[in-house]
Amino acid sequence: MDDSRVAKCTYGAGTLMLILSSTTTFDWLSNELCSRFKLKLGHFEFRYSFTDCSNCLLESDDDLKIMFMVCGLTKDQLIHIAVRDKTVVNYVQAVNTNIIASPFLLEAVPNNDSFAQDEDTCKYSSQTGSIVDSSAASSSCLSMDFDGISSEYGNEYLGKYGSCGGRKYFSTDWEGYITHEGQKFEGGVCEFRDKLAKYSIENGFKMKYLKNEPRRVTAVCAKKESNGCEWHVHALNSNVNGFFYIKNLNNVHSCSGLIREKRNKAMGSRLVSSIVKDKVRSNPLVRPIELITDLKENYGLDIPYHVAWYGKESATKDLHGNEELSYAHLPWYVNVLKASNVGSHCVLDCGEDGSRFQRIFICFKASIDGFRWCRPMLFIDGTFVTNKYKGTLLGATAKNGNKVFPFAFAIVSGETVDNWRWFLQRISEVLVDEGRQLTFISDRHGAIIDAVRTVFPASAHGFCLYHLKENLKKKYPHAVGSSFKDHILWLFCKLLYAPTVEEYQDSLKKLRDHGGSKIIDKFLADLPVQNFANAFFPGKRYGEVSNALSESFNSWVKDVRRLPIYEMIDTIRIKMMEMISRRKLASEKWSSVLCPVIEDELKNLAAKGRHWRICRASESIFEVHADLSVMVNLDERFCSCYQWQLLGFPCQHAIQVIQHSGLCLYNFVDEYYKADFYRATYATPIFPIPDIEKPPPGDVFLLPPHTRKPPGRPPTKRFKSSSETKRQVKCKRCGSCDRHNRRTCKVPI
Repeated sequence: MDDSRVAKCTYGAGTLMLILSSTTTFDWLSNELCSRFKLKLGHFEFRYSFTDCSNCLLESDDDLKIMFMVCGLTKDQLIHIAVRDKTVVNYVQAVNTNIIASPFLLEAVPNNDSFAQDEDTCKYSSQTGSIVDSSAASSSCLSMDFDGISSEYGNEYLGKYGSCGGRKYFSTDWEGYITHEGQKFEGGVCEFRDKLAKYSIENGFKMKYLKNEPRRVTAVCAKKESNGCEWHVHALNSNVNGFFYIKNLNNVHSCSGLIREKRNKAMGSRLVSSIVKDKVRSNPLVRPIELITDLKENYGLDIPYHVAWYGKESATKDLHGNEELSYAHLPWYVNVLKASNVGSHCVLDCGEDGSRFQRIFICFKASIDGFRWCRPMLFIDGTFVTNKYKGTLLGATAKNGNKVFPFAFAIVSGETVDNWRWFLQRISEVLVDEGRQLTFISDRHGAIIDAVRTVFPASAHGFCLYHLKENLKKKYPHAVGSSFKDHILWLFCKLLYAPTVEEYQDSLKKLRDHGGSKIIDKFLADLPVQNFANAFFPGKRYGEVSNALSESFNSWVKDVRRLPIYEMIDTIRIKMMEMISRRKLASEKWSSVLCPVIEDELKNLAAKGRHWRICRASESIFEVHADLSVMVNLDERFCSCYQWQLLGFPCQHAIQVIQHSGLCLYNFVDEYYKADFYRATYATPIFPIPDIEKPPPGDVFLLPPHTRKPPGRPPTKRFKSSSETKRQVKCKRCGSCDRHNRRTCKVPI
């Protein structure tokens, strides 16, 4: 039976790990520690401790046997052995004896066992300049320091005024990173530098490099010249295996003031990178401020924001490798995606010679199946990619009962006509068996207009109201004022929402009269009415007149766009996979017929017109006398207010007629608003794509696209147009920019 135990031997700031057994002799242990710690025989003593047993003398072979017997009873595998100078121990014992003998302190003497301390901590005595172990001092009846009473004295009686309890930080293990000559570092010079820096931070001293080369590193204490400290370490690279070995080490400091600090210049971005790498791997979107908080709480270290930012960027680069090599993983990823998510449509375009990345299109099987239960509409837009090789992320987003549903996306070089045509052609291949008339919503980008007209000539194409309003606003100078512009935009919205041709003509006349016929006519000249006005729109857009869903998708993937292309695509897949699973589980708890938000809207509309008078004209045709009378035809799902036709959802007039007829309201609501359709949207999951069998990038050769990285830090925010930028108004009375002017200022001056 193996009776070996691990002994953690400490002397000052040095730590040494030894393996002891029942055959170990006291002489061997003494000689071994003398040679390792550079001590002289007869000038030190040993004290060992483990669970329920502390500060025990170790002076002979018999003490060693007793130590192993007690260790076997307690089943401890680790023994703490403290090496101390005899002069220091005798001095502490003398101090303790004097304290106990004092007649004024006898009644305050507690049990010695309650003052058991860890054997690893040492203090410097200001009187003698020698190292004094705090556990030796604590073995007295009163826990006394040399210059006064311990901070723990009376703490149990002080309550909230007492000292707070401490905690063990993750950096505690750094104290033992540099231990002995011959220590091996398999990670080479990088691992050695990393552990040496962490060792200096945790032990509270600063160092400087005399040599810092890939093959050799020599470091000394920063106080070598001022205090004559002899601490130093010299390590070399081995030509045989590439490991780094410590060749020479003096691990004892003769300088003063070794106190661990929260802020340390050695805590640079590379060191932060090695600490936060696991956190960045599990969450690539973690923010620098979160890393600062994590280092503060778990490591007791304060770092500035720029160090956290660069540390995260360095960790991302180390984890994901070179961005050029990220493209080499794409062929493997496409094949595995098709195998794990059968039915997905994924196209990788590598150019004519097949060696350089051009663009990639991805539409998961879960998205293809889910879109069948969504409204027959696609919101399309593009957003820039912020990684090294730039590009554009094109997205097509759908909408089910009341949620955004990502349908397909592609990464291309830019928003060109060729790329948009290629993207929509891939979508047409996916929807070849759709059988529904699609409606597209987008901004007025020329490439999008051309691509929709070419690939989907029979589909309706609506322009985003928000972008149209911004375009119209630019037609007027700033001198006309914001109130005038807001009034013109309100008239334009009435023009867009007009349900009939007659209403459209009336709204157009008012718009031309107030906004100036020349400006309005010029603006509407290149704006086809079938692309924006409800009165002429050929398709059905369920009340959606803006491209807000595409903007939601762009915001959803905002932080992903800076990752290398392989990680960016896979992170989007993971986000979609989690979203589908989360929404599916949530919808299974619904008890309503419609989606909860739609159900609430139906109840609100039903409560508005209960006092209206309803007259029946035929079996399905009614007249509703509200503020104005309207006609409702239940068979045709028609109301003369036109809201039922535009939204696909019963208007308040139709709801009153349906309830008056004793019919079920839910039978007159489009299926896309119902909870069953919503659940069916998320019925097909996106399956994981494990990369455990991913081949090395060198096995596949795929070059990144041609591009040039601009100087400076890559931008992460879109530059807003002049119409989006809010002009600050400075009050001429108080001088502040607090959203008021001289007339409305109420600030006391």
